[in-house]
Amino acid sequence: MNQMAILLRRELWENRAITAAPAVIGGLLLLVAILSVIGVASVHVGNMPFDAMEAARRLDPESTGPLLQVGFMTIGVTFNSVMILVIAFYLLDSLYADRKDRSVLFWKSLPVSDTQIVLSKLATAAIVIPLVTLVVFLITDVVLYLIGGITIATAGNWAILSQGPGALLQTGLTTLYALTVQSLWYMPLFGWLLLASAWAKRGVLWWAVLPPVALILVENLAFDTHVLARLIGERVTGVFPLAFRQNSEGEIQAMAHEHTENGLEITAPESTLELINPGPLLADPGLWGGFIVAAVFIAGAIWLRRYRDET
Repeated sequence: MNQMAILLRRELWENRAITAAPAVIGGLLLLVAILSVIGVASVHVGNMPFDAMEAARRLDPESTGPLLQVGFMTIGVTFNSVMILVIAFYLLDSLYADRKDRSVLFWKSLPVSDTQIVLSKLATAAIVIPLVTLVVFLITDVVLYLIGGITIATAGNWAILSQGPGALLQTGLTTLYALTVQSLWYMPLFGWLLLASAWAKRGVLWWAVLPPVALILVENLAFDTHVLARLIGERVTGVFPLAFRQNSEGEIQAMAHEHTENGLEITAPESTLELINPGPLLADPGLWGGFIVAAVFIAGAIWLRRYRDET
């Protein structure tokens, strides 16, 4: 256990983008918030400009908490998109870089197994990077809440300051759940990227992308079907429809807005926790089948790291 903790710290130390990328996104969002407060930047909902100060004056105190949660979760989508890119490039480089700079020879001389090395990189992608992103995301939310709350309070509505802590807590729990189910669902993708990183001597991105594309084309030409493309598409985008409640149209409806005669009307659920629905995900064979596929890919990555010639 101590060895694994050391290996995880090593990954954080050697891959500064794990912390730098979310920090940059948080900094940019805070800059936009400050520019909005001083009137340099403007906010749009749909195609219409949104006057936050005017909306604050008319805001029902009971609606403040839900709208804060939806606002925080919207910011979370940006963080998650950046996080996915960081994870993908981290995994592609994780085992390939060790061979490229010959540091794999150093690690093979230590009492650390190839299994531990590969699993530490998997744990970094599935656990450490999401947790780091979550922490930076929540810090950003707290600062945005303070900036926006104090600004809106000057407009005569103090509800945002009182509703903020509860909204932050519920947003944090919902985001933690979303990151957890996402990592579980993405295990086969993580395993494949590790396998490509362990196999490629150069052009690791091409080794990760071209084999699936080639198989999709062969299937389409030979059988005129799209089963593999559908499976990959569901693996990339299918987790949240399974893990969260959907409306009658099959969409995850966290917020709705409508332009009326009285201005912009925004509605949101009382709590983002109401959207959590793990039952369909846990009952989906794709989740459990994905673990089997991931295990095969990870075992292949371990085998390649152990026996691949570094020359």
